[in-house]
Amino acid sequence: MTTPLLEVIRSNYPEATITYVAGSWSKVIAEHQPAVDIVIDSQTVGISGRYSLSDYLKLAQRLRQRHFDLAFVLDRSPMLALLPWLAGIPRRVGPDSLGRGFALTDKVAVSTSPEQLEHQAEIYLNLARAIGLTVQHPHMHFQPTAEERQSALHASGLQIAVFPGGGSNPGMELTAKRWPLARYRALVDRLVKERQARVLLIGGPDDTALTQAILNELDVPEGTVIDLAGKLSIGQLAAQLEACSLFIGNDSSPMHLAAAVGIPVIAIFGPTSPQEYGPYPLDEAKHVAIWRHPTGRPCFFLGQMQACANCTCMASVSVDDVWEAVERLTSSAQSKEVAS
Repeated sequence: MTTPLLEVIRSNYPEATITYVAGSWSKVIAEHQPAVDIVIDSQTVGISGRYSLSDYLKLAQRLRQRHFDLAFVLDRSPMLALLPWLAGIPRRVGPDSLGRGFALTDKVAVSTSPEQLEHQAEIYLNLARAIGLTVQHPHMHFQPTAEERQSALHASGLQIAVFPGGGSNPGMELTAKRWPLARYRALVDRLVKERQARVLLIGGPDDTALTQAILNELDVPEGTVIDLAGKLSIGQLAAQLEACSLFIGNDSSPMHLAAAVGIPVIAIFGPTSPQEYGPYPLDEAKHVAIWRHPTGRPCFFLGQMQACANCTCMASVSVDDVWEAVERLTSSAQSKEVAS
């Protein structure tokens, strides 16, 4: 969700050297951005409880040696907002949420009210707007390599990626974001039998048990459902998503990756709000975010999961809800194919 800002920075500073600092787990995103010149691996710095003061100060020294003119701080952590100050960077622009941006020279206000939610990508773009940069037609972007694209499976008909995982990363476990597996199984069955689609089950190594659970008891013709969980790198996954007509899955990194390579997305939401984390841009003609939260207020807000006494938000999304979105988006895609 930081990639729209990267394209804005590049368009406003075409001659600049743009360096992206990211942890080992997420630096692959920056490595696939044409707008980025250099990627610095911060390893575990930035993940709470996973780095030492020595690690932190070494990173500050590495940054100081490069004599940067301007830093965009895209994290709300006060420790990360302090990092460019320690690195001697004269101008430091970032979000100021609950006063945590005290080390910034340009503090950009962020709403702390669940009634006034902003999309994360827009929060980052507001940093550019705050210092007078021109923002035009922003979108997320991920560019697979030619080699990664060669690895992708293609189909002559409808090919749909389905992701049943999500909610698990080095900094957090929030598996409450997952739609029930039985409903994914019923959905995959309908995709194959009613839309004659080839379904690709995707995920990382930790998602193989989920995809296998969907395959269990699934009665469909051989070769119509292919399990790719744990078999692809992030770049290969992006290339595979490019070769699909549609992505269906939970609020997750693969959901954003699908939007970033330009395919339609159906995203199923529960404790998080699509207003904050939906597929970007929030274009209902291309993407559908389904949210049936009983209170209309996200349980996950300001980086924290709130106490939940009645956890029905994911169960409130039915297979028919998703199927309605499938019919709308696939019919639209097929109409465009016929017209072209």
